[in-house]
Parts: sequence; structure tokens; C-alpha cells
Amino acid sequence: MEDILCARCNLPMEKTVLPRYEYVEGVPLHNVESYRCGKCGSLFFTEEQAEEMERRTREIEEYRFGFERKVTVSGKSLVVSIPHELVEHLALKQGQKVRVIPVAQEGFLVQKEIHRTGKLGRLG
Repeated sequence: MEDILCARCNLPMEKTVLPRYEYVEGVPLHNVESYRCGKCGSLFFTEEQAEEMERRTREIEEYRFGFERKVTVSGKSLVVSIPHELVEHLALKQGQKVRVIPVAQEGFLVQKEIHRTGKLGRLG
């Protein structure tokens, strides 16, 4: 393959692996192959690399199940409502206990209680 030249600097770009890259906003991909300019840092993706990112993004989006919700207030607590579609999907009932577990700075995991064993089962 011929050298890929940076459109800004006209210098050869180096093949690299990006630890994290969002081809589509909100869908992070890890270990993405690309070319980077050593002088200005510009990125370039070959057609094959772009197709691979598209394939990986589609795969993630196919299995992603989520909803956007606004945080509201109830008394001194912040509240996030659970949409009807998710309630049905998870077979949640009013009054059922759930556990909210922080996951890094990005968010939290919600687990529902399974009454048979008293253990918590993962939602989703």
C-alpha cells in the first residue's frame, strides 16, 4: 500500500490503534485502527477501516436497549422514571425493590430483586 499523506501537512501518516473512538456519537468503540499524522495529529480512516467501524457500531446498537429520561425531584431525592416498555421487558411490578449501584462516573446499574431466592438479578 502506498503512503497515506496528511491532507494538512502532506506528510506520511502512521498506522495506529486508537484505544477509544466514537464513530457515532454515544457509541464508543475500542481498539480502532486508523492513520494519524505525527505532526498535526489528524486522523484518517481507510474505506476498510470505516466499514469495520460501521459494522461494529451496528452490532452495538442492535443489542443496546435504553431510553433517555429527564431527572426530576421528589422530596429530597432525584427521580428517574422507568418507561412502560422497559417495565414490561423486565416484568417489574409497582412496589418491587431494586438496587442502584454506581458504575464509575458514567452512570449506574439497576438490579431487580428476585423473590424466590432473595438474590438480586441483573436487569437487561
